[in-house]
Amino acid sequence: MTDKINFKLLKPFGSTLAKAELPLQLVSDFLKDLKQIREDKEKSKTHDFSNNLVGAVQEEYLITPELMLKWKQKFFNPIIQQYSLHHYPHKTVKNIKILSAWFVISVSGDQNPQHTHTNFGKDEDKQPHLSCVGFLEIPKIMEENNSNEKNHHKINGKTQFSEGSESIFNNSIFTINPEVREWFLFPANLLHSVFPFYSKNPKDERISFSFNSKIEFEDRKIN
Repeated sequence: MTDKINFKLLKPFGSTLAKAELPLQLVSDFLKDLKQIREDKEKSKTHDFSNNLVGAVQEEYLITPELMLKWKQKFFNPIIQQYSLHHYPHKTVKNIKILSAWFVISVSGDQNPQHTHTNFGKDEDKQPHLSCVGFLEIPKIMEENNSNEKNHHKINGKTQFSEGSESIFNNSIFTINPEVREWFLFPANLLHSVFPFYSKNPKDERISFSFNSKIEFEDRKIN
């Protein structure tokens, strides 16, 4: 018997996002994996993924494949499947592929400019359909008032999604304040960015992870 996985669908604009709470064990496993990679000189080189990503951030590493597969089966697959069937109810999800999965470690001043993940796949079979972001560690400074920001518009360390144009009945921007264990699934072509946070403590880190996935469908058989 598997544990029940709760998630909800959000539609702040045209695209649909899924939001869920990461299992505590997943967060623990991922942080342990990242620690081992960073402390191992060889792994820190073989897992380095920074050249494949945009943005000015401290470190980016590939998640150990065996660990990613474990949680893909236990947690991510059921949500991705239901998300996909919500959009294509007449289809059956034949397979879910994880094309790449990586950690992102940001320190004070780091940022990720507006981008999509569709530039990952040059060939059609490597073109992702869905991407995600999950939060593993958030510095306390992001939770406190920042004197450099206006009280009505605090954006330090936040993630922002954008799509389309603003109108009286249409939002074009959706900003999230990261919290540990939050996880968002979204279309790979959805524009998103990460604002910098500022801290005098060099040990303050904003740690998240992302992955790109591709969905294989087949027509549902009708008896």
